[in-house]
Amino acid sequence: MDNNISLKFALTVALLWTAVVGGLLAWDERIERRHADELAKKEARSNFNKDLAFRMWATRHGGVYVPVDARTPPNPGLAHIPERDIETPSGRKLTLMNPAFIMRQMMDEFGDLYGVKGKITSSKLINPANAPDEWEAAALRRFEQGESEVFEFSDIGGKPYLRLMQPLKVNAGCLKCHAFQGYRVGDVRGGVGVSVPMKPYLDDLQSRTAPRLATLCIIWLAGLAAIAALITEVRRRFDVQEAAAVELQRQSLVISRTNADLQRFAEVTAHHLQEPARRMATYAERLTEQLGGRLDNAEARLSLEFIGQQAHRQQNLLRDVERYLASDQPRGKVEPADARKAVDAILARLKDRIGEAGAEISVGDLPPCRIDLPRLDDAFSVALENAIVHGRAKQSLRIGIDGERIGGKVRYSVSDNGPGVEEQYREKVFRVFERLSSSTAGTGIGLAILRRVAESCGGRAWLEETPGGGCRVRFELHADDSP
Repeated sequence: MDNNISLKFALTVALLWTAVVGGLLAWDERIERRHADELAKKEARSNFNKDLAFRMWATRHGGVYVPVDARTPPNPGLAHIPERDIETPSGRKLTLMNPAFIMRQMMDEFGDLYGVKGKITSSKLINPANAPDEWEAAALRRFEQGESEVFEFSDIGGKPYLRLMQPLKVNAGCLKCHAFQGYRVGDVRGGVGVSVPMKPYLDDLQSRTAPRLATLCIIWLAGLAAIAALITEVRRRFDVQEAAAVELQRQSLVISRTNADLQRFAEVTAHHLQEPARRMATYAERLTEQLGGRLDNAEARLSLEFIGQQAHRQQNLLRDVERYLASDQPRGKVEPADARKAVDAILARLKDRIGEAGAEISVGDLPPCRIDLPRLDDAFSVALENAIVHGRAKQSLRIGIDGERIGGKVRYSVSDNGPGVEEQYREKVFRVFERLSSSTAGTGIGLAILRRVAESCGGRAWLEETPGGGCRVRFELHADDSP
């Protein structure tokens, strides 16, 4: 595996893993922040509901009388109320605190104690101390447009707060203090707000972030270590595979060269052995002719005949060896071939052998195919010679040659009414030098040549039994218009 590719792949995977862990961290932070925000909202609503309940109580009672002191002087905004100030029988002076004033003092004290700020404000003020800030003024304007609640995160004095505000509507108890301002029951008089400090929640969030970050860092580092180990192992395996591929290529080259040398050696050997075999057959025939009837020794005459027969057999064997070695490569131009013309030429060439066998041959339809003519001749010659040689047991040998177009292929058949071949041997006869009997008829290579021709052309060859019990040799080749 190339080092640059390995490094790029490792960096890509590491960046993807970092992005995944970073995404998990961001997602976790978002969830935790949402959780903190929800807790703050619950606290805000809880305090708001508490303030609302207390205000309703104070309103139902029309306010509360309290002793006058520096913190709670008589309210100038209530000067229109006849009994704003009263005196107890003992002479103690009391002043009326309206609900808004009560709420303001309670909210201020609660805020001092717990940090949660509360406020009642309005755009029409009795007490200037209740004047709205910028955020509250914006919320009041939204109430006037019909909104029923404003919930936002905002800063107060540079510190983060969650602020909740709802409209303050006038009820019958409010008119005691605010009727002179022109309010009627149901009017929006102002707003009640609660501000919850976010610092405790953010501090808690930050305290939980460190352990989570440490855990994710450990996971991230463990993932990087696993990626490094995986990349190392993958690279090792790639290196092993590359080494194996190089070795396989080397061995394939050696085998290819060896096969080429062996085939060349076999071709040359078969070619050069043809001449001694031919001469042996020729001289055996000349001796037979010259000696004629002068050879009285029967055993010598038989030996001379045997020499001639074996010389011819050797010639046939060497011929078929050459044909077999050349059967997987074109020996001419591959083009549309006239199968009928090729068969007619073979029948003319084998006329004497056909006559000796007493064979009756019929030729049917033979569609053209796409192949070089020498190998087409070999294919039909082998099939026809097989039928002649192995069908001789019949007194009246009949051989049929025909073909048919099937899709992009042409299927040819050479059938005989001879003894046939049992099913368990129909593959065996396609092997080189495989014979079903010790008979010297045939070379044992013919059907191997036929199959090699068919398979090298993208077809196949096989045996079938004919309806009459004989043998049918079939082979397929590409049709003349197929690629």
